[in-house]
Amino acid sequence: MNRSMRIVAIVAALAVGSACSNPGAGGDSGTEVSADGTAEVQADRLTVWVNPADPDAVMNVYDRFTEETGVEFEIIEMPSDAFESGVQTRWASGERPDILEYHATSLFWALNPEQNLYDLSEMPFVERERDILDFAGSFDGKVYAAITDTPSLFGIFYNRNVFAQYGLEVPQTLDDLASICATLQAEAPGVTPIFESGGSAWPTQILSGLMAMGSAQQADGWSQQVLEQETTFDAPDSPFTAGIAAYRGLHDSGCFNSDATTAVFEDSIVAVSEGTAAMVALPSGLLDMFTAQLGGDVAVTNETIGFAYPSADGAVSAWAPNVAGTWYVPKTGDAERESTALAFIQWVTGDGYQDFVDESGTFPVLEGAEPPASGITGVREELQRAFEDSTAYAFNSDLIGFNSEFANYMTGLLSGSETPESIAERSQTAFEQAARAAGLPGWD
Repeated sequence: MNRSMRIVAIVAALAVGSACSNPGAGGDSGTEVSADGTAEVQADRLTVWVNPADPDAVMNVYDRFTEETGVEFEIIEMPSDAFESGVQTRWASGERPDILEYHATSLFWALNPEQNLYDLSEMPFVERERDILDFAGSFDGKVYAAITDTPSLFGIFYNRNVFAQYGLEVPQTLDDLASICATLQAEAPGVTPIFESGGSAWPTQILSGLMAMGSAQQADGWSQQVLEQETTFDAPDSPFTAGIAAYRGLHDSGCFNSDATTAVFEDSIVAVSEGTAAMVALPSGLLDMFTAQLGGDVAVTNETIGFAYPSADGAVSAWAPNVAGTWYVPKTGDAERESTALAFIQWVTGDGYQDFVDESGTFPVLEGAEPPASGITGVREELQRAFEDSTAYAFNSDLIGFNSEFANYMTGLLSGSETPESIAERSQTAFEQAARAAGLPGWD
């Protein structure tokens, strides 16, 4: 079955409450299923909320589970450009899917996991999850997320042909990006040095924050210092403010596309693939979209697209769990569907996992699985090397409150309504308010 045949129209899902199992349910229903690896398939249909940017390797997991068990999936795509707010708005209204695909960062804390999500800590996959669950997918010592895809690395996708034609070196620092920009402006005025997608909002956080802060996060654990009140976003020597200032410098120097405030991220994939733009800052999970743009041929992608991870002081790849392939089991009050959803988690992290690794072509995150039979080549090999050689957990992952506002602040910078200093001040305020509201240690 192709993907277009799987997708259920969001309009229909909004129109009928039955699109989500037992809307308004949640909390302790008294009929919870044991989440210890012994759940059984008891329902013949499940609803799933997904991100429409999911690669086929993730979407095909549902088809294989259907072939294995007969369980049919009602796939509900949340709007890509408003994914987080879309999920949280519908969640707050009481709607629940049987399986939720969502972030494993502090964004999921807003879902009130202790009341609304199954604790998966006793599931067999937890012991095989390497060290990722030490950083992500957990809350208050309990594991709620099943993370199956390789982490998303935040960096620069660049066009190899453009770099080769103009003798450009792979960037290691933000200063290198400025140098590449100057070279292209002088020698290739028809090529946009860096494509920015303010119309989609969320990409504006990547270069200005996640990448720029990689050095400070790796060297000093900056976000932990903020959590422990040892520093602030707007401190006099803040690397956060410095990173945004460097980003604004690129903008003011004309390094971005002329429609940076309105362009969407899909435009950037076309531009970099075609070589009308040299670079774009995006998460590595979107690599398959470049392959699709280049005709579906992985070999062409490897020849055309490269991946770099410059930061303030050197190459550091900021990472966070990929939304694609990160699953939760909400408490809906329907024990049969809950059991079936837990059985899906058992299967996708167990018997079904190797097939996913083989199709995705990426390195496995669950111990015991083998690398893909086809090997890890080209851009994916660069991604694996980046993750293993020089990484830092994305600085905003656990900075509650701020992480949901950062994109809005950055689009304000592009439009001229914000400055690096105003963003730092607003970020500190948003974080402090959310930290107190959530009762984080030391903030209540």
